[in-house]
Order: sequence, then C-alpha cells, then structure tokens
Amino acid sequence: MAHQPNLTERNGTFYLRMRVPLDVVEAVGRTHVVVSLKTKERRVALTRFRLEQARVERQFEAARQQATDTAALRRSLASGRLEKLAPGEVEGLALRWFEHAVQRVARTSRNTFQTGSADWDAVLAELKAEGDVLTSPDPQDFEPTVRHTVDHLLLAAGAPPEPIRGRIQRRVRRPQVDEDTAQYQQLAALVRRGLVALNRDRLAQLTGAGEGAIAVSSGGLEVLGVRPRRSLDELIRAFTSDPGRGSRTAKTETDYRMVFAALREVIGGETDVSRITRDHMRRLRDLFRTLPPNATKRFRGRTLTQAAEVAVSEGLPALSTKTVNGHLTMVSTLFNWAVREEWVERSPASGLTIEAGQKITREPFSSGHLKAIFAAPLFVGCQNDGSGYAQPGPNQPRGARFWVPLIALFHGLRLNEACQLRPDDIAERDGFPVIHVRAADASQKVKSRAGTRIVPLHPEIIACGFLGFVAEARHQGHARLFHELSADARGYFSDAFQKWFSRFLASRGIAQRGASFHSFRHGWADRLREAGVPEDRRRALGGWADTGVDGSYGRGFPTKMLAEDVGKVEYPGLDLKFLHIQSFVNT
Repeated sequence: MAHQPNLTERNGTFYLRMRVPLDVVEAVGRTHVVVSLKTKERRVALTRFRLEQARVERQFEAARQQATDTAALRRSLASGRLEKLAPGEVEGLALRWFEHAVQRVARTSRNTFQTGSADWDAVLAELKAEGDVLTSPDPQDFEPTVRHTVDHLLLAAGAPPEPIRGRIQRRVRRPQVDEDTAQYQQLAALVRRGLVALNRDRLAQLTGAGEGAIAVSSGGLEVLGVRPRRSLDELIRAFTSDPGRGSRTAKTETDYRMVFAALREVIGGETDVSRITRDHMRRLRDLFRTLPPNATKRFRGRTLTQAAEVAVSEGLPALSTKTVNGHLTMVSTLFNWAVREEWVERSPASGLTIEAGQKITREPFSSGHLKAIFAAPLFVGCQNDGSGYAQPGPNQPRGARFWVPLIALFHGLRLNEACQLRPDDIAERDGFPVIHVRAADASQKVKSRAGTRIVPLHPEIIACGFLGFVAEARHQGHARLFHELSADARGYFSDAFQKWFSRFLASRGIAQRGASFHSFRHGWADRLREAGVPEDRRRALGGWADTGVDGSYGRGFPTKMLAEDVGKVEYPGLDLKFLHIQSFVNT
C-alpha cells in the first residue's frame, strides 16, 4: 500500500502529523501539528486526511497573512502615512487599545477598592466631570483628551514621533502624522467612544449601579460600534436562510452548494469575510476554470482542488466558459448580499466573469436532420424501446423516446417540460385539446413565471394518436405520462433522456456543434416566425417573458387564436403520415 506523507498510525488510529513551516512557527506556537482522524480504517482516514490537511494548510496561510498584515500595518505607521490604512486596520488598532484599557481600568478599580483610602467623593466628582467633557457637543471640550489618547496609541503602535526641536523637550512627544486624514478622524471617533464607555463603566462600579460589564466581557465590538467579525461560514448560512432571496430551483441550489464548497476550500470557512481579497477570488476563478464537469460525482471523496489536478493531468475537458461564469455570478451574488446587509463595505467578487471565446450557438435542425431523426428504427420500426431501439424490427413502441421529440417538434416545449408531463396536464380548453405547462405539484418545475402557459395540441400529433396515449395512461393510473422516466437528484426528469438523445443524434450522423434536443425549440420558433405569428403570441406559446407593459394584464390570448398559431407550424419536406393512427395500440 502506497505511503501517504503526513499520515501516521498510532495504536491502530490514524493521525495527521504535519511540520509547521518555519515562517509561521512563532505565530502557531509549535513546530508540529497532530490531529486525530478518529478512525482505524485507512480508506476513511484518507478521506478525512485530505480535508484536515486542507484545513491545517489554510491555518498556516492565515498565519502568514496575519503576519504580513501586521508587518504592513507597522510599515504604514512607521512612515506616518495613516492614509494607507484600510478602515479595518484602523478598527483593529482601536480594538486592541480598548482591550488593554479595559484590563488597566479593571486593575485600577480593584486596587482602589482594596486600599479603601481613596476620597470617594473626589474620585466620583472627577469621573463625572470627565464624562461631561467626553460627551460634550463642543469638540473643543473633548478633543484634547481624545487627541492625547490617540497620540499615545499611535506612538505605541509604531508611528514616528515628531522630531525634537531645541535642547529641552518639555512637552509630551506626539506622533508625526496628518490629523486631517479620514483614518485619523476615524480612529479618534472610535477612541472617544471607548473613553466614554470606560468612564461610564467605572462610574457604575463606584456608585453600585452596575458591576462593570465591560471589565468582565469582551464587548469591544459593540461598545466601539465596530462591525463584528464574521466568518465565511456564517455568511453562507445567513445568505442561504434569508427569506428575502425568494425561491430557487433544485438545480440552482445544487450549483450553489458546489460554489460554497469551493469557497470554503479555497478561502476557509473560518476566514473573516472582511479579510477576503481579490486574490482569493482570482484563485477561486482559476479553480473553476480547471474543474471537470460533475466533479463532485466523478471524484467522490476528493476535494475540488484534487479533482481539478486529476482532470488537468489526465487531459479531461474543463467546465465551459458559460458554466464558469455562472458560478462566478453566484459568488458575486453572495458578496453583493453581504454588502447590502453591511457585512462588508465592498464586494471582492465584482467583474470576475471571463470573456467567452467563440460561442457555440444552438442551431435548429435542418430538414435533412429531421428526416434522419424520424427515419430511425425507433419511429419506423425497431426491436424494442430498450437496448434495441436502434435495431430495425417489427415493433413501434410509443413511450417517452417516441413522444417527447414529437412534442418538442410541434409545440416547442423544453425537454424537462415535456418529460415531467402528467395525464392531467393534457386537457380541453374552450373546446381545444391543450397542454398545460405548469408546476402543479412539488415534483414539477417551470423555468420562470412566464414558463407557465397553455399550448394547444398540433393537429399532426393528434393524428399520431397522442390523445389515445394519454387516455391509456389515465386508464393505467400512471402519475406521469412517461412513467419510465425517473427524477434525478435535483428533481429533473430530463437528465437521463438528454444523455440518451445525445447518443441517439450521434447514431443518426448528427454530431455537429450546436445540435441538441433544444434544436427542436429553435426550429419551432423559426416556423412560428415564418408563419407570421406576432411576437407577443410567440412569447405566450414559448414561455418567454413578455417585455410589454400590458403583458401581465387580462386572461391572455383566446385558445382558438393560439390553436390556429400552433397549426401553422410546418416542416417542408418532412412527411410523418406514416405515424398517423386512428387509435393508440401499445406494442
């Protein structure tokens, strides 16, 4: 069995044991990290090992980043250029000062209480006067005290002192910084809040009005009004549970879960969202661009990074540009939500999408393609509707493989819209047989609100015996017209059919770029346009969103009018009379 570096076994239990890189030993506080994988099975241990190793490596990276940030902060302060500090760095300076001040005040209070020799009235009067100064509406009252504290804070943090002029320096040294910068003003405002809180806290202790809540808790964020530090995991949980996001399809939620997994893997779920940078986003984009399709299914037990590495080494095709951009749009949506909810000031994920290369457009089937499709044994006579669908034979089984292409050919339904149809979705309206495209129960889906519609049946499909097929499905008690199709993990009935249809097209010599089941819908739209059907009625029949102001008013178009429109769909050169029957007989 191959040796796995950093994976050790002790008393039958597997452990991750990693040497801490020298540049972060001081920050981590040890030379090795040992983590129990809590299993005695090597197969399970390998899966857990990869996840733990990624987590530990993220901790090392976080330690490096913190050290880099601290060094950068000290360099900015050493140069006296406060304008180089980000708002979060200013907040960090204020928070560290406040934490130390809380501890110092707590010690002073304890000493005062223990000695019992203080003049309580004088101390109380001094504190009240100090509080009045700090809360005064006149800046001339509180600015000297606040400036004095800010000066000490900046000098202690590494800001350069003003040069000594003359032989005797009788005044307190001051930092050589520009007090007119937004950063200095921000720091002064935070310090003032802290001084007010400390003053009130000590007053509460001396008067017995409270126990000094600040002294016994880490309430610096709340006291100073600083935005609380929140992790990426917290952001994802809040985003997914927000009722204001509206409903999402199962496919969209599945895609979001993959995107969230990639974010956690690249950035780390425990990372503070305010510390997520543009560089993190670029690394995430690079991962998406190297991932193969269905990575989580094809490489179970491996991280996405490992799946991408395998895909690159084996030359597997990567995700399409459209899919990558879809994932990046989801990342941008997440961080736009964070900005709107005031978790972060700006989104690090804006403008990440990449320019697509030559776009593969879906083309309608040509007349020759349609002839090749409907001349297949599946339509003219095959052995069976299973593995023998491509072999000539005496049977004409009329199941999903037979009807779904015909439904799309004459009615323009999307693949899943056709695959999920129930017998009750075929009904009569105003004397015309129609298809109800809808989400009548939780298992049915429509692409958008405009996708819910009524499409009258084409005379050609009626002549092929479709109504008889529907009646037989009702008689048999089938919940769905095409009961042989099952839903995938996302709730779609079209997944397996789409894969089969791609193989079917190849078997008919139709393997060109842009040819797919959706080509039926493109051709159908062309036939409506060529027949002179107005755009608003084409939109109503196809389930495309209406861009007109009056699109949502009224009952819609008369069924008779829509039936006449659908009846105009013709395919010159395609003769399907050989499929016409008087009654449906299942062979």
